[in-house]
Amino acid sequence: MSDEIKAFFDTYERNSTAGDVDRVVLQFADSFLTADPSGARTVQASDLKAALPKRKQLFQAMGCKATRLMSLDETPLDDHYVMVRTSWRWEFDRPDRPEITLQSTFIVRKSDETLKIVFYLTHEDVMSVLRKHGLLPPASATQ
Repeated sequence: MSDEIKAFFDTYERNSTAGDVDRVVLQFADSFLTADPSGARTVQASDLKAALPKRKQLFQAMGCKATRLMSLDETPLDDHYVMVRTSWRWEFDRPDRPEITLQSTFIVRKSDETLKIVFYLTHEDVMSVLRKHGLLPPASATQ
């Protein structure tokens, strides 16, 4: 694991846990691709900036106190891109709430001493995982 990638994701974890939306957004390219089991879509950094506070509110309402980076696995793709497989543990403030571990993969672009996330893949549907653990009502109840 390169020190550069480790430091980048340590910063990402810190910024995410602190709810520092501006700093999280700065770690992404102005336009990036995100994907999950339902498909892929292009996201603008400005849209990410608008969505992050809502996501944080949702997680706080469920009692999620932190999202911890558990592992990193780096694979250089060429001189400019690196694939980083990660594992994250979501920790909750109540003993009746489970710890949830989710996998995600990032493609990070290196340029001029700057790293930016250009692709973000969540390997599971996050809302389905939260429903499975009883943290959200069943899908039919929310429609």
